[in-house]
Amino acid sequence: MSARTRALLFDLDGTLLDTAPDMIAAANALRADEGLDALPLMTLRPFVSKGGRAILRAAFPHRDEGQRESLLQPFLDRYRAAIAVATQPFDGIVDLMTVCRVHGIALGIVTNKPGWLTDALLDALDLRREFAAIVSGDTLADKKPHPAPVLHALKQLAVPPADAWMFGDDRRDIEAGRAAGTRTIAAAFGYIDAGDDPQLWGADVLVRNAHELIAHLD
Repeated sequence: MSARTRALLFDLDGTLLDTAPDMIAAANALRADEGLDALPLMTLRPFVSKGGRAILRAAFPHRDEGQRESLLQPFLDRYRAAIAVATQPFDGIVDLMTVCRVHGIALGIVTNKPGWLTDALLDALDLRREFAAIVSGDTLADKKPHPAPVLHALKQLAVPPADAWMFGDDRRDIEAGRAAGTRTIAAAFGYIDAGDDPQLWGADVLVRNAHELIAHLD
């Protein structure tokens, strides 16, 4: 990052926090209700950044879309009930946030996760105070990859897009940041499909862990 960096916006699932264990536990609890065996974490992990419906498509491939839709709220309820059992920040994230604090770089979250889950998760991990802007999937009418959530967060931070970065593990994060006019960072450590290549997303920076991003701060 350059010295003019004034804000860093994080995607939540797969970038800031490793939420996969708790989300997948909720999906496997639903499978258990049907007498199905639990699926390995690595089978469902690539779908976590894409939301509950994507997780359910992978966890219940034998169900049609209508049947899976009926499972969405029970899945989210199960997840909310045990939202921070195994979830934790990815390696280097706490150090990255500390460095940003020292440099006076404002932090924000832009996620497609519903607000009631975003708030519950941040409260459970005592992280809310770290972020001056939090934009969830239902904060606005539009979600990423639309630029509106990114611009809304930057308005709260009073930082122009050119002085900010959008950091995420999904192509939608990079598209949203670019469309909003920020610089972009792809998190190669996140929940990425085996057939997807984050090097092709057009991000300005690609990092394998948060510590690599710290090296760009000056």
